[in-house]
Amino acid sequence: MIYLLLSIISSTLIGLIFKGYEYYKIDNFQAIVFNYFICVICVTLTLGHSPATPDFWVEDWFPYALVLGAIFISAFNIIAITIQKFGVTIGAIMQKMSILISVTFAIFYYHESVTFFKIVGILLAIAAIILTNLPDRTKAKLDLPTHLWFFPAIVLITAGVGEIILQYVETNLTSGTGNLQFVGFLFGTAGLLGLVVLIGQLILGKTTIKIKNIIAGIALGIPNFGSIYFLMKSLGMGWEGSVVFPINNVAIIVLSAFVAVLFLKESLTKLNWLGVGLAALSILLITLG
Repeated sequence: MIYLLLSIISSTLIGLIFKGYEYYKIDNFQAIVFNYFICVICVTLTLGHSPATPDFWVEDWFPYALVLGAIFISAFNIIAITIQKFGVTIGAIMQKMSILISVTFAIFYYHESVTFFKIVGILLAIAAIILTNLPDRTKAKLDLPTHLWFFPAIVLITAGVGEIILQYVETNLTSGTGNLQFVGFLFGTAGLLGLVVLIGQLILGKTTIKIKNIIAGIALGIPNFGSIYFLMKSLGMGWEGSVVFPINNVAIIVLSAFVAVLFLKESLTKLNWLGVGLAALSILLITLG
Protein backbone atom coordinates (compact mmCIF):
# COMPACT_ATOMS: atom_id res chain seq x y z
CA MET A 1 0.00 0.00 0.00
CA ILE A 2 2.88 2.39 0.75
CA TYR A 3 4.11 2.22 -2.88
CA LEU A 4 0.64 2.98 -4.23
CA LEU A 5 0.33 5.91 -1.81
CA LEU A 6 3.72 7.27 -2.93
CA SER A 7 2.64 6.97 -6.58
CA ILE A 8 -0.58 8.87 -5.84
CA ILE A 9 1.30 11.65 -4.02
CA SER A 10 3.85 11.89 -6.85
CA SER A 11 1.13 12.16 -9.50
CA THR A 12 -0.69 14.82 -7.48
CA LEU A 13 2.53 16.84 -7.25
CA ILE A 14 2.85 16.65 -11.05
CA GLY A 15 -0.57 18.30 -11.38
CA LEU A 16 0.44 21.08 -8.98
CA ILE A 17 3.69 21.67 -10.85
CA PHE A 18 1.85 21.95 -14.17
CA LYS A 19 -0.43 24.48 -12.48
CA GLY A 20 2.66 26.49 -11.58
CA TYR A 21 3.82 26.34 -15.20
CA GLU A 22 0.88 28.56 -16.15
CA TYR A 23 1.77 31.16 -13.53
CA TYR A 24 5.48 31.34 -14.43
CA LYS A 25 4.83 31.08 -18.19
CA ILE A 26 6.95 27.97 -18.59
CA ASP A 27 7.53 26.46 -22.04
CA ASN A 28 5.77 23.13 -21.47
CA PHE A 29 7.63 21.18 -24.14
CA GLN A 30 11.09 22.31 -23.03
CA ALA A 31 10.31 21.49 -19.39
CA ILE A 32 8.92 18.06 -20.36
CA VAL A 33 12.08 17.19 -22.33
CA PHE A 34 14.40 18.26 -19.48
CA ASN A 35 12.18 16.41 -17.01
CA TYR A 36 12.81 13.07 -18.71
CA PHE A 37 16.57 13.43 -18.33
CA ILE A 38 16.10 14.29 -14.65
CA CYS A 39 14.09 11.05 -14.39
CA VAL A 40 17.04 9.14 -15.86
CA ILE A 41 19.33 10.76 -13.27
CA CYS A 42 16.92 9.68 -10.51
CA VAL A 43 17.08 6.11 -11.85
CA THR A 44 20.88 6.22 -11.92
CA LEU A 45 21.10 7.51 -8.34
CA THR A 46 18.64 4.87 -7.12
CA LEU A 47 20.45 2.06 -8.93
CA GLY A 48 23.91 3.30 -7.98
CA HIS A 49 25.03 2.97 -11.60
CA SER A 50 23.89 3.82 -15.11
CA PRO A 51 20.89 1.83 -16.39
CA ALA A 52 22.77 1.43 -19.70
CA THR A 53 24.57 -1.84 -18.94
CA PRO A 54 26.66 -3.46 -21.75
CA ASP A 55 23.91 -5.94 -22.77
CA PHE A 56 20.79 -3.85 -22.18
CA TRP A 57 19.43 -4.38 -25.72
CA VAL A 58 19.00 -8.14 -25.19
CA GLU A 59 16.65 -7.65 -22.22
CA ASP A 60 13.07 -8.85 -22.87
CA TRP A 61 11.66 -5.53 -21.69
CA PHE A 62 13.85 -3.35 -23.95
CA PRO A 63 11.41 -3.10 -26.93
CA TYR A 64 8.59 -2.23 -24.52
CA ALA A 65 10.67 0.56 -22.99
CA LEU A 66 11.20 2.07 -26.45
CA VAL A 67 7.51 1.84 -27.35
CA LEU A 68 6.34 3.26 -24.02
CA GLY A 69 8.89 6.08 -24.18
CA ALA A 70 7.57 7.05 -27.62
CA ILE A 71 4.01 6.91 -26.27
CA PHE A 72 4.94 9.16 -23.34
CA ILE A 73 6.43 11.98 -25.42
CA SER A 74 3.72 11.72 -28.12
CA ALA A 75 0.86 11.58 -25.63
CA PHE A 76 2.01 14.83 -24.04
CA ASN A 77 1.56 16.72 -27.30
CA ILE A 78 -1.80 15.08 -28.00
CA ILE A 79 -3.05 15.95 -24.51
CA ALA A 80 -1.88 19.54 -25.00
CA ILE A 81 -3.86 19.81 -28.26
CA THR A 82 -6.92 18.23 -26.62
CA ILE A 83 -6.84 20.71 -23.73
CA GLN A 84 -6.35 23.66 -26.09
CA LYS A 85 -9.21 22.66 -28.40
CA PHE A 86 -11.67 21.02 -26.01
CA GLY A 87 -10.71 22.40 -22.60
CA VAL A 88 -9.20 20.96 -19.41
CA THR A 89 -12.38 19.03 -18.57
CA ILE A 90 -12.35 16.75 -21.62
CA GLY A 91 -8.59 16.23 -21.36
CA ALA A 92 -8.73 15.22 -17.67
CA ILE A 93 -11.73 12.93 -18.14
CA MET A 94 -10.16 11.11 -21.08
CA GLN A 95 -6.88 10.56 -19.23
CA LYS A 96 -8.54 9.09 -16.14
CA MET A 97 -11.11 7.08 -18.12
CA SER A 98 -8.18 4.97 -19.30
CA ILE A 99 -9.23 2.54 -16.57
CA LEU A 100 -11.93 1.32 -18.96
CA ILE A 101 -9.14 -0.10 -21.13
CA SER A 102 -6.58 -1.17 -18.52
CA VAL A 103 -9.09 -2.75 -16.13
CA THR A 104 -10.84 -4.66 -18.93
CA PHE A 105 -7.46 -5.95 -20.13
CA ALA A 106 -6.40 -6.97 -16.61
CA ILE A 107 -9.62 -8.90 -15.95
CA PHE A 108 -9.70 -10.77 -19.26
CA TYR A 109 -5.96 -11.28 -19.93
CA TYR A 110 -4.82 -12.06 -16.38
CA HIS A 111 -8.15 -13.54 -15.28
CA GLU A 112 -8.27 -11.21 -12.28
CA SER A 113 -11.09 -11.49 -9.78
CA VAL A 114 -14.53 -10.09 -10.59
CA THR A 115 -16.65 -9.40 -7.51
CA PHE A 116 -19.79 -7.37 -6.87
CA PHE A 117 -17.91 -4.81 -4.76
CA LYS A 118 -15.18 -4.39 -7.37
CA ILE A 119 -17.62 -3.89 -10.28
CA VAL A 120 -19.71 -1.37 -8.31
CA GLY A 121 -16.53 0.37 -7.19
CA ILE A 122 -15.22 0.68 -10.75
CA LEU A 123 -18.58 2.06 -11.97
CA LEU A 124 -18.53 4.61 -9.13
CA ALA A 125 -14.93 5.49 -10.05
CA ILE A 126 -16.02 6.28 -13.62
CA ALA A 127 -18.87 8.46 -12.32
CA ALA A 128 -16.46 10.19 -9.91
CA ILE A 129 -14.00 10.96 -12.72
CA ILE A 130 -16.72 12.69 -14.72
CA LEU A 131 -18.35 14.57 -11.82
CA THR A 132 -15.13 15.89 -10.29
CA ASN A 133 -14.08 17.33 -13.65
CA LEU A 134 -17.38 19.03 -14.52
CA PRO A 135 -16.90 22.81 -14.76
CA ASP A 136 -19.38 25.43 -13.56
CA ARG A 137 -20.57 25.90 -17.13
CA THR A 138 -20.33 23.52 -20.03
CA LYS A 139 -18.65 25.14 -23.01
CA ALA A 140 -19.26 22.83 -25.89
CA LYS A 141 -17.33 23.50 -29.07
CA LEU A 142 -19.43 22.09 -31.85
CA ASP A 143 -17.87 24.08 -34.68
CA LEU A 144 -14.53 22.25 -34.61
CA PRO A 145 -13.29 20.41 -37.71
CA THR A 146 -14.31 16.75 -37.68
CA HIS A 147 -10.73 15.41 -37.53
CA LEU A 148 -10.07 17.17 -34.20
CA TRP A 149 -12.64 14.98 -32.46
CA PHE A 150 -10.18 12.10 -32.77
CA PHE A 151 -7.78 13.74 -30.29
CA PRO A 152 -9.82 13.03 -27.08
CA ALA A 153 -10.16 9.41 -28.22
CA ILE A 154 -6.40 9.19 -28.81
CA VAL A 155 -5.77 10.54 -25.28
CA LEU A 156 -7.99 7.80 -23.86
CA ILE A 157 -6.32 5.06 -25.93
CA THR A 158 -2.71 6.12 -25.30
CA ALA A 159 -3.29 6.40 -21.54
CA GLY A 160 -4.92 2.96 -21.47
CA VAL A 161 -2.23 1.34 -23.62
CA GLY A 162 0.48 2.87 -21.41
CA GLU A 163 -1.08 1.32 -18.30
CA ILE A 164 -1.41 -2.06 -20.05
CA ILE A 165 2.27 -2.07 -21.06
CA LEU A 166 3.38 -1.11 -17.55
CA GLN A 167 1.40 -3.98 -16.04
CA TYR A 168 2.56 -6.47 -18.67
CA VAL A 169 6.23 -5.63 -18.20
CA GLU A 170 6.03 -5.65 -14.41
CA THR A 171 4.05 -8.90 -14.32
CA ASN A 172 5.78 -10.87 -17.06
CA LEU A 173 9.23 -9.45 -17.72
CA THR A 174 10.73 -7.91 -14.59
CA SER A 175 9.83 -10.55 -12.01
CA GLY A 176 7.78 -8.14 -9.89
CA THR A 177 10.75 -5.98 -8.96
CA GLY A 178 9.78 -2.64 -10.50
CA ASN A 179 12.80 -2.92 -12.77
CA LEU A 180 14.68 0.37 -12.65
CA GLN A 181 16.53 -0.33 -15.87
CA PHE A 182 13.22 -0.53 -17.72
CA VAL A 183 12.04 2.71 -16.10
CA GLY A 184 15.35 4.37 -17.00
CA PHE A 185 15.15 3.42 -20.68
CA LEU A 186 11.48 4.37 -20.80
CA PHE A 187 12.30 7.91 -19.70
CA GLY A 188 15.51 7.99 -21.72
CA THR A 189 13.67 7.14 -24.94
CA ALA A 190 11.06 9.83 -24.29
CA GLY A 191 13.81 12.35 -23.51
CA LEU A 192 15.89 11.60 -26.61
CA LEU A 193 12.88 11.78 -28.94
CA GLY A 194 11.87 15.08 -27.35
CA LEU A 195 15.45 16.36 -27.61
CA VAL A 196 15.49 15.69 -31.37
CA VAL A 197 12.35 17.82 -31.78
CA LEU A 198 13.73 20.52 -29.48
CA ILE A 199 17.02 20.72 -31.41
CA GLY A 200 15.01 21.05 -34.62
CA GLN A 201 13.06 23.95 -33.11
CA LEU A 202 16.30 25.63 -32.01
CA ILE A 203 17.85 25.29 -35.47
CA LEU A 204 14.74 26.76 -37.10
CA GLY A 205 14.72 29.60 -34.57
CA LYS A 206 11.28 28.68 -33.22
CA THR A 207 12.40 28.59 -29.59
CA THR A 208 15.22 29.50 -27.22
CA ILE A 209 16.40 27.70 -24.10
CA LYS A 210 15.58 29.51 -20.86
CA ILE A 211 16.91 28.71 -17.39
CA LYS A 212 13.41 28.78 -15.88
CA ASN A 213 12.35 25.96 -18.23
CA ILE A 214 15.30 23.82 -17.08
CA ILE A 215 14.41 24.48 -13.42
CA ALA A 216 10.78 23.61 -14.21
CA GLY A 217 11.95 20.33 -15.76
CA ILE A 218 13.98 19.48 -12.66
CA ALA A 219 10.95 20.16 -10.44
CA LEU A 220 8.79 17.91 -12.62
CA GLY A 221 11.29 15.11 -13.11
CA ILE A 222 11.53 13.95 -9.50
CA PRO A 223 7.79 13.30 -8.90
CA ASN A 224 7.43 12.02 -12.47
CA PHE A 225 10.02 9.34 -11.74
CA GLY A 226 8.21 8.48 -8.51
CA SER A 227 4.79 8.23 -10.13
CA ILE A 228 5.90 5.53 -12.60
CA TYR A 229 8.39 3.66 -10.40
CA PHE A 230 6.08 3.40 -7.39
CA LEU A 231 3.14 2.42 -9.62
CA MET A 232 5.20 -0.46 -11.02
CA LYS A 233 6.27 -1.45 -7.52
CA SER A 234 2.59 -1.59 -6.52
CA LEU A 235 1.86 -3.92 -9.42
CA GLY A 236 4.89 -6.01 -8.45
CA MET A 237 3.64 -6.50 -4.88
CA GLY A 238 0.83 -8.77 -6.03
CA TRP A 239 -1.89 -6.12 -6.39
CA GLU A 240 -4.26 -6.75 -9.28
CA GLY A 241 -4.20 -4.19 -12.08
CA SER A 242 -8.00 -3.97 -11.89
CA VAL A 243 -7.48 -2.71 -8.32
CA VAL A 244 -4.35 -0.60 -8.70
CA PHE A 245 -5.39 1.52 -11.69
CA PRO A 246 -8.87 2.58 -10.48
CA ILE A 247 -7.60 3.34 -6.96
CA ASN A 248 -4.61 5.23 -8.35
CA ASN A 249 -6.70 7.37 -10.70
CA VAL A 250 -9.54 8.26 -8.33
CA ALA A 251 -7.23 8.79 -5.33
CA ILE A 252 -5.29 11.34 -7.39
CA ILE A 253 -8.60 13.11 -8.05
CA VAL A 254 -9.53 13.16 -4.34
CA LEU A 255 -6.11 14.36 -3.17
CA SER A 256 -5.87 16.95 -5.96
CA ALA A 257 -9.32 18.31 -5.08
CA PHE A 258 -8.43 18.82 -1.42
CA VAL A 259 -5.06 20.39 -2.28
CA ALA A 260 -6.77 22.75 -4.75
CA VAL A 261 -9.33 23.85 -2.14
CA LEU A 262 -6.95 24.14 0.82
CA PHE A 263 -3.86 25.63 -0.82
CA LEU A 264 -4.88 27.03 -4.21
CA LYS A 265 -8.16 28.50 -2.92
CA GLU A 266 -10.13 26.92 -5.76
CA SER A 267 -13.84 26.29 -5.35
CA LEU A 268 -15.73 23.11 -6.19
CA THR A 269 -19.37 22.83 -7.21
CA LYS A 270 -21.81 20.50 -5.45
CA LEU A 271 -21.41 18.03 -8.31
CA ASN A 272 -17.62 18.18 -7.93
CA TRP A 273 -17.93 17.37 -4.21
CA LEU A 274 -20.34 14.54 -5.05
CA GLY A 275 -17.67 13.19 -7.38
CA VAL A 276 -15.05 13.39 -4.63
CA GLY A 277 -17.37 11.48 -2.30
CA LEU A 278 -18.03 8.81 -4.93
CA ALA A 279 -14.29 8.53 -5.55
CA ALA A 280 -13.64 7.84 -1.87
CA LEU A 281 -16.48 5.29 -1.78
CA SER A 282 -15.20 3.60 -4.94
CA ILE A 283 -11.74 3.16 -3.38
CA LEU A 284 -13.31 1.47 -0.37
CA LEU A 285 -15.46 -0.87 -2.48
CA ILE A 286 -12.63 -1.80 -4.88
CA THR A 287 -10.35 -2.58 -1.93
CA LEU A 288 -13.04 -4.71 -0.29
CA GLY A 289 -13.61 -6.46 -3.62
